[in-house]
Amino acid sequence: MLIRHTFFYILARGLPGLINFAALAIYTRLLTSEEFGRYSIVVAGAGLVHVVFFLWLMLVLGRFVPAHKENPEKVLEPVLAIFLTTTCIFSIFGVIGALVFIGNIWAPLILLSVILVAVQAWHELNLRLATAQLAPGRYGKLSGAKALMALGVGGALAAMNWGASAPIVGLIFGSLGSYWIFRGHAWRGIRPRFPEYKNLRKFSDYGLPLTVTFALVWVTSSSDRLIIAAIVGEHAAGVYSVGYDLAQQSLGLLLSIVNTAALPLAINKLERSGIQAAAGQLKINGELIFVLAFAGAAGLVASGPALMETFVGKEFRQESLQIFPWIAILAAIVGIKSFYFDLAFHLSKQSKWLIVTSLLAAVVNVCLNIVLIPQFGILGAAWSGLGGFVLATVFSAVLGRRVFPMPAFLPMLARAALVGTLTFVATRWANGVQDFSPWIRLMLGVMCGGMVALFSAVLINVAGLRTQLKEKLRSANDD
Repeated sequence: MLIRHTFFYILARGLPGLINFAALAIYTRLLTSEEFGRYSIVVAGAGLVHVVFFLWLMLVLGRFVPAHKENPEKVLEPVLAIFLTTTCIFSIFGVIGALVFIGNIWAPLILLSVILVAVQAWHELNLRLATAQLAPGRYGKLSGAKALMALGVGGALAAMNWGASAPIVGLIFGSLGSYWIFRGHAWRGIRPRFPEYKNLRKFSDYGLPLTVTFALVWVTSSSDRLIIAAIVGEHAAGVYSVGYDLAQQSLGLLLSIVNTAALPLAINKLERSGIQAAAGQLKINGELIFVLAFAGAAGLVASGPALMETFVGKEFRQESLQIFPWIAILAAIVGIKSFYFDLAFHLSKQSKWLIVTSLLAAVVNVCLNIVLIPQFGILGAAWSGLGGFVLATVFSAVLGRRVFPMPAFLPMLARAALVGTLTFVATRWANGVQDFSPWIRLMLGVMCGGMVALFSAVLINVAGLRTQLKEKLRSANDD
């Protein structure tokens, strides 16, 4: 079931992922590095506000809707009421903040960011509801339509010299337009109703510790852009964001797709069949996450120059390429921590322990940023993020086994290292053919690396791939 659901979500999120690559190629050619830097700062700031105000509601939906499959209104009605109230409160403070900067270039950007936070929060809420209800079709329509409309509007405005505002307006239009077209029946008949105290306490006990956790994750993964802008300048923040986004929109997207399919399966196993069944599902999930993380990072490192030449404007390429291999490794570590080790705290409802690992990562990251960025620039920021997340991953692995029976990860690590090594060799060989254009080299690398990764994963039976393949062949022969 995991492989099938993953395939559905690859289709559902693959198109938006490709569109985001196209957006990166377009914006790095139509915006200056300073304008792209301002845009990245707005997105990073909006991400923090989303985490603090809204993310816990998404997590509540994902965790509690499967437990109320027959009567989802018990979860949807209070979530809708809290969402609307929070949006109003946040918007008031956001407008006041924009008024403080009247006459400054940041005033309109702050106003746009207020709108962006609200509409993207609603969009994410609908995506999380679709995954909780195991509806990848609805998920794909919403995410695909948003990406297409965001790029269409944002690209057109960037060509009209709207600067940093162009992609922000595009994201706003995409979030609103996708819901208007594909809103479906998910909220039909749902009326906002504040929960009783005991239910609010249950939601908050699960969601609010995760809010603190993800706020700390934001510090580790996004605050570096603000620190770079303050110390080095908006140009450097823009260049850093390009290298970071390229890794996250490829490997980060792939791992999040697998988690989108895998986590609801683990939660449903826990709710319906108990802890041991959930642990068995986690073993399958973990094998796939580890292998994809290692193989994906290896492929990105090997094909970095071709990726940069294909998708990134000339102004950004040279400096972004310096940090790209480190960010690719960082994306793999972040994925393994977030989508495997951290699940122990989600499934056990011991989300408070995530605060410990995330706080450690945030403190280490900020301290290293302050020390390394003045001396090494954006390369120091990449090293800081890597150091913080490596430490957090180790602690998450150790603490997680104390609250939930997580499967042993060393066999997963060994398999992933083998697949990753073979993937790197194959991808590097394909990218070494200098007679071809960067685009052709990139495609050859993806094909060769992907085929080697898939073949080796089947050979060592990652996530039961070889077993499932044999069963499919046997069924076909019987028919």
